[in-house]
Amino acid sequence: MTSSYHPPVARLLTLGREPATRRIWPDYRHLGLSARHVPELVRVATDAALLDAGGRSAAGWAPLHAWRALGQLEAEAAVAPLLALLEREVDDGVVLDEIPVVLGMIGPASLPAATLWLFDEGRDEQLRVAAGRILAEVAHEYPDRRDEAAAVLVQQLQDWPHQTPLLNALLIADLVELQEVAAAPVMEAAYAAGAVDAAVFGDWEDVQIDLGLLEERVTFDPRPVRGAPAKARRKAEKAARKRNRRRK
Repeated sequence: MTSSYHPPVARLLTLGREPATRRIWPDYRHLGLSARHVPELVRVATDAALLDAGGRSAAGWAPLHAWRALGQLEAEAAVAPLLALLEREVDDGVVLDEIPVVLGMIGPASLPAATLWLFDEGRDEQLRVAAGRILAEVAHEYPDRRDEAAAVLVQQLQDWPHQTPLLNALLIADLVELQEVAAAPVMEAAYAAGAVDAAVFGDWEDVQIDLGLLEERVTFDPRPVRGAPAKARRKAEKAARKRNRRRK
């Protein structure tokens, strides 16, 4: 499993578990990794034996380290293999959480495929949700592409009558994180029609507050205090994964 990799890439097989919070990810470039190591990093990132090992050994964490290293290196050559991994392992929560972030770090090269995935009504909904996250992550990482990514998300949200409340809610969550105030009329229409899962991001008043359109609630909210939007979105995505597994 490990003998086919060479330093410094082989070092990833010994690192073991690392913090999940991106703010404290190690800088893998300090291990000596650079653009010339991208092909071998892609091999680690998609190595079936390492992925199957999971967290049972230090080597099982190597794919995660490779994903993150590829993101830090902005390795455009990794976009296609990482998307293929995401499609193959859509029910793996770690893959689904990490790969959209990494593709966002890689940048604009991720936009074409993410856009096609989001627009593809025949694709697994979790992959469409992941595509929305990729677009939002690129927008965060590359402000010069923010308007382009937001426009794609808005265009998809405009199809809210033909989408599940969950997908509508997660698209709204992405747009609120981008502070896309121009999308407010589309969001309001979807909420008014009952086509948004309010458990993900709250009701229309909550969204208006997050967009800066309201200072405080106008009506009484009988629900418990809602959690952070990102946490609520992750909870909704996990619930969707469970439903998806039951359907298969």
